[in-house]
Amino acid sequence: MPGLRGLRLPPAGFLFLLPFLLLLLLPAAPAPHRTSYKPVIVVHGLFDSSYSFRHLLEYINETHPGTVVTVLDLFDGRESLRPLWEQVQGFREAVAPIMAKAPQGVHLICYSQGGLVCRALLSVMDEHNVDSFISLSSPQMGQYGDTDYLKWLFPTSMRSNLYRICYSPWGQEFSICNYWHDPHHDDLYLNASSFLALINGERDHPNATVWRKNFLRVGRLVLIGGPDDGVITPWQSSFFGFYDANETVLEMEEQLVYLHDSFGLKTLLARGAIVRCPMAGISHTVWHSNPRLARHQSELLLRLVVLKSPKKGKDSQGVCSKQTLVVPLRYNESYSQPVYKPYLTLCSGRRVCSTYRTTYRVAWREVRREVQQTHAVCCQGWKKRHPGALTCDEAICAKPCQNRGVCIRPDQCECAPGWGGKHCHVGLVLGPDGRTCAEGAPEPPTSASILSVAVREAGQDERALRLEIHELRGRLERLEQWAGQVGAWVRAVLPMPPEELQPEQVAELWGRGDRIESLSDQVLLLEERLGACSCEDNSLGPGLKRQR
Repeated sequence: MPGLRGLRLPPAGFLFLLPFLLLLLLPAAPAPHRTSYKPVIVVHGLFDSSYSFRHLLEYINETHPGTVVTVLDLFDGRESLRPLWEQVQGFREAVAPIMAKAPQGVHLICYSQGGLVCRALLSVMDEHNVDSFISLSSPQMGQYGDTDYLKWLFPTSMRSNLYRICYSPWGQEFSICNYWHDPHHDDLYLNASSFLALINGERDHPNATVWRKNFLRVGRLVLIGGPDDGVITPWQSSFFGFYDANETVLEMEEQLVYLHDSFGLKTLLARGAIVRCPMAGISHTVWHSNPRLARHQSELLLRLVVLKSPKKGKDSQGVCSKQTLVVPLRYNESYSQPVYKPYLTLCSGRRVCSTYRTTYRVAWREVRREVQQTHAVCCQGWKKRHPGALTCDEAICAKPCQNRGVCIRPDQCECAPGWGGKHCHVGLVLGPDGRTCAEGAPEPPTSASILSVAVREAGQDERALRLEIHELRGRLERLEQWAGQVGAWVRAVLPMPPEELQPEQVAELWGRGDRIESLSDQVLLLEERLGACSCEDNSLGPGLKRQR
């Protein structure tokens, strides 16, 4: 939905789409001599035409020759204002033969308003075989903003009162009104919207179950948009976010269509089939019309954006897939550089000869090479402990676990003793039988219950204190007995009572004790030697002599 200062878009280039196209055009099946790629179908947006996508065809023909790329030339220019259900029918008749010729599947690239047309196609086509649906800056949850094309289409109306036109039978004849979503008149939107409210499953209709089943046939859904889009309002609508009644943006996971899984959005996210690519600094027309977006930046985006169908990893329960990224490196390294130095020497025949010798010196050189790095992609509800980790073993709980609870699985808490409930917010109280625990908030304590608890706790503390006092008294009595025995021994050894000893007498006694201890050690040593000699002379036993 570009601006309307001119109905013809500027010269367009699709370098920005390189990262996605490179992967989309991977071989569908191995062949002995040639590689076949899944067909690509492109659907343009409001006031757009197939001419704007010519650079896409040139790039694919250059890098993936033989790929069938079809830019549907339907509802160009002002014809794109026709009701969206009419456009869906026309595009359906155009894509059905392409899908029939590609049993391995096709890829959809749908820009702006075309993203809503493609989503409706995925809902109404029972046997579609779309492998990847790339929604490029598309108002998937509706539009609510004053933009150039609205001013051109409805010059006297602003977004605050445009609902008067769009939510009328006459207004629903314009494509823009089919997805006009006024958050201040939600009841009118639900009753009057003949397109968006139906494909979102916000209004009951007999085909809701079948449409949801058809939509879930898609292999992966890639959502692309950015805060500097300037047309899609709010820009989060590209990611199924939208305003509430206060014009506060609620993300996809907070929308009722997600919470109720009305058309399969929650199911897709649970199986890891949704990829969100927010990118800043890109306005709405630049998404597909700025040839100055560098090729090497697009190549890098290819390596970082996960578009492959996720598979459960073996290394961690939270790893959906692992990718090997090729990272270019450029650095300086030291090496031993040979240096040949000439010198003169004496050769045979007493001649002077010139020769050389090899020496080495430390030199530096620039090295450029590519290294492979493994990058783990976490499943929904898991995250890495640090950015470079190869495991996703830290679960994410949307609402934090309370009261020392631990998040062990996505939105699953393991509660500390005494707590229960989904978020460990419910205290466990004694059940009616007085033996089991029950979930529920404890009853407000009364003065009588507080007093009884205090008395019970005081009684328990008193018993423990009495036991401790009894134990301490026993230990004290044993210490007093030991001290009495030691005192009696000291009085028997000392020449006078201990209290009458002078300091020099105490020092003399200590010296005598040291000498006694030394003599005791010498006596023990002599006894050991004497015993050894006795064993050698009387090996038959003490008191017995060896017969000669």
